[in-house]
Amino acid sequence: MRGLLGDDAFFSGLRRFYPQSRFQKAGTDTLQLAFETESGVPLDRFFERWIHETDLAELDFTSRVEATPTGEEVVLRFEQRTERLFDLPVAVDLVYRSGEEETVVMPVTDRVSEMRIPTKGRLRRVRVNRDDAALARIHQ
Repeated sequence: MRGLLGDDAFFSGLRRFYPQSRFQKAGTDTLQLAFETESGVPLDRFFERWIHETDLAELDFTSRVEATPTGEEVVLRFEQRTERLFDLPVAVDLVYRSGEEETVVMPVTDRVSEMRIPTKGRLRRVRVNRDDAALARIHQ
């Protein structure tokens, strides 16, 4: 959830949740409300999939490089295979021929999610979910 909301909204949500729930029984609905209040993002689908269900997201991933008037950009594309959609952030590493690496966190929230990123040079490869932080089956 932190990857979808960003650090500020995520930690603000925790700060809102903690004093309201301290020394009493708290449910996921209270936690969800705290995060929604701080982020302004509806989280019904997120909590339904990740808390109340047992399925895993299944994604197809592709990437391609396209020429632009100012250089090149890499197009990252995820397509969700599962019937019901998930909301999850996926880390994608861009590895350049120079040895430089850049990590982009891509929010995957629709049936097809695409992101275009200007490159900083020639790409050697694109790695997806290297640290397995996104709980999903990802096919390349």
